[in-house]
Amino acid sequence: MNNALWLAALSSSLLLACDPKPAPKADTPAAGDHDGHDHGKEPQGSKEAGHDDHGGTPFHDEHGEEGEGAHARRVVLSPEAVRAAGIQVVAATTGSLGSGLTAPARVTFTQTGVARVAPRASGRLDTIEVRLGQRVRKGTVLGYVESPELGRARADYLAAATRERVAEANLKREKDLLAKGITSEREMREAESAWASARGEVTATEAHLHALGITDAEIEALGLDQHPSARFAARSPIDGTVVEIHGTLGQTVESTTHLFTVGDLTTLWVLLDVFESQLPLVQVGQEVTIGTAAVKDRVFGGRIDYVGEVVDERTRAVGVRVVVRNGDGLLKPGMFATATLAAGAGPSDTSPRAVIVPREAVQRIGEEHVVFTPIGDGTFRAIEVQVGADAGRAIQVVEGLEAGQKVVTTGAFVLKSELSKEAMSGGHAGHGH
Repeated sequence: MNNALWLAALSSSLLLACDPKPAPKADTPAAGDHDGHDHGKEPQGSKEAGHDDHGGTPFHDEHGEEGEGAHARRVVLSPEAVRAAGIQVVAATTGSLGSGLTAPARVTFTQTGVARVAPRASGRLDTIEVRLGQRVRKGTVLGYVESPELGRARADYLAAATRERVAEANLKREKDLLAKGITSEREMREAESAWASARGEVTATEAHLHALGITDAEIEALGLDQHPSARFAARSPIDGTVVEIHGTLGQTVESTTHLFTVGDLTTLWVLLDVFESQLPLVQVGQEVTIGTAAVKDRVFGGRIDYVGEVVDERTRAVGVRVVVRNGDGLLKPGMFATATLAAGAGPSDTSPRAVIVPREAVQRIGEEHVVFTPIGDGTFRAIEVQVGADAGRAIQVVEGLEAGQKVVTTGAFVLKSELSKEAMSGGHAGHGH
């Protein structure tokens, strides 16, 4: 035997001598087992499922849903807690967010589409001629106000008109007499001056009546009335709908008292704020879709007609205005809405398609993003995901979730809080007591 073979044999002998068979345990299975191991029992000394060396709750679960550590990824809520959290579940979809964005918005009247009607003269509200929701045309009488100021203005106009007629007749007579050589040039010029002065008074009192909202037709009719009324008609200055009535019968009002609001509901503005970093995605003429919580089964279309010129120093955002047609009246001024500017959406969109979930479904725990999927009655599993583009209302999931999987939207924050609380305490996720 050469030296190499002799050394190999000696090494094998030493190894066998140093590695004796371990003594059988007290619970060694009886003869007949296939391999001497009990597969139904966890080996002694193994860690408790879901806990690390320090008694904490690791987030990662390398063995899947049923593997070791699965409990640390679960939250169990009682039926009462599920109802209290308002848990809602949707299926993840596949699509593209394009290069657009989504932003909160608010619905308002257009600048020329709303009129707040005041009486223009102090007095007392005598009658209300319209009802809420009534469609009116420009010039429609909304109500009448008894106004001493208006009565005086009408009386002043009538007095001035009377003096003007007398002065005009006197001027005509002086001109005829001058032609016949009966009067002098000086007397004719004095009559002419008196007529011009009277005419000026008529113009001034007529302007006062116009300032009080009296129309030319009403002024002409007033000239035939020897007993001028102090009743004033408050009229709508636009076509629209009566949306507010503030006055009450017999109420004392001033010239600035807001009595009625008339609004044009057929065309509205939707106003939103866009961060300065998003401005490259926004331009005048761009199509926008509008959604509201009040009309969930309907989206409205509009176009951007103005992008603000100034960045707000506090919010770092720019105001954007969208014009929306509202012929059926479903949109109401004052509503909150969500505006989606799909700048890159459509057949020409070449942005990659990915799994998409609602933004509220994705929760952040430390440095990781998670979604919660239901796996049984009141039981939810946290799944770590890698996220991509964020369009406000929706977010892309690049890794960790497949299309069609159910995820929690409303109530996901409650599940996150429960999971974080149990992780800090070192126990399993609670039952929502």
